[in-house]
Amino acid sequence: MAGYVAIPSKESLNLERSSSEESLAEYETSSKLKPKFVWRVWPWILHLVIFSLSVSAGLFVRPAQRCPTTRDALLYDHPYDRRIRLNGTFNRDSPFKGPPSAEVDKAWDDILPLRLMNIPEDVFQTINTSQHSVKTPPYLGEGRLAIFEGFHHLHCVRSLWKAAYPEYYTEDAEFSRTNHEDWAEHIDHCADMLRQKFMCDADSTLITYSWLKNHYNPHPNFNVEHKCRNYDRLIDASDKYGIVLDAVPEGGIRRPEDKEVVDFVEPPFDPLATS
Repeated sequence: MAGYVAIPSKESLNLERSSSEESLAEYETSSKLKPKFVWRVWPWILHLVIFSLSVSAGLFVRPAQRCPTTRDALLYDHPYDRRIRLNGTFNRDSPFKGPPSAEVDKAWDDILPLRLMNIPEDVFQTINTSQHSVKTPPYLGEGRLAIFEGFHHLHCVRSLWKAAYPEYYTEDAEFSRTNHEDWAEHIDHCADMLRQKFMCDADSTLITYSWLKNHYNPHPNFNVEHKCRNYDRLIDASDKYGIVLDAVPEGGIRRPEDKEVVDFVEPPFDPLATS
């Protein structure tokens, strides 16, 4: 294969034009080889340029257009740092199981502080949600209204559980009779939210089977070990960012009269929706 040679200067070409045909031939040969070299390298150069543009564009995407996790937006570091064996024994005692009583209701109330929180604006901007989410009224502090989804899920579990005891939770039972469509819509909402959450988590923990005395068939052992987060941190954060009810005027938080807001028919599914 011919080697690459330096391009002759105009002076050297003039001085050696008559006696350097061989050198000129080598120069022409090397010039013909250069396009092949360029075509071999060009795809890599193009790939590098496209990659650089993609990275640069990603740095300037608005937070609402990204898809960051909202899981630890407020708690930051909230790892699965504990192993807990869930007690799935059917007839075991639990402060959250029936029959219902004042003590059982208190146990549920203690783990369900369904209070609104005022989250900081910088935290809100990390959440992939509607930019038109309700702002906290100035008299309650600057920020956005929020609540932990974990509390909502437990609220749904409790609602389904209470439906099994209509003779105790008489107000709920009466509402289900007089406003059956609204009650059924709420129960359906809760069941479907839990379905979506469980399918999202796709828990692959394995349940094994045991032989039980006086049983002919294998019985599932629901006493399964899980990697868990610290639920108390949600309660602590709710206490820290929770809105003081005494500061809320009679009638609750109302639509502001001194500024325009964006109205929706239903809470928007698309974070970028404007109507």
